[in-house]
Amino acid sequence: MQPANVRDSLHLRVDAVTTQSRRFKSLIGDFFRTEFKRVRPKWGPYEVTIIIERTPGSPTEDVDSVAMSVLDALTGVVFHDDSQVERLLVEKVEGERARVKVRARPILPETTH
Repeated sequence: MQPANVRDSLHLRVDAVTTQSRRFKSLIGDFFRTEFKRVRPKWGPYEVTIIIERTPGSPTEDVDSVAMSVLDALTGVVFHDDSQVERLLVEKVEGERARVKVRARPILPETTH
């Protein structure tokens, strides 16, 4: 698992694909509690991008199931409730290994000039 925090944008790569919410929640929650303690959940609207990489021989996962699992895992870590997610993009692509890449970032208010 590799996180990066780029200007309030969290980038996370999990080298596994599963639709088991418990598994993602455990992996992500444990990691943040032990290795990346400065991240605290925030309020406000978020956008989340989830890229599901799979190899030709890997099992086919439903994008909605993986998305629900990831959002459940990020709840209480990145945002307080997944109802804060106002923009969600989930994409399945062929990759070099089965993994999930996640980007979560606050949606900033539009500024008018």
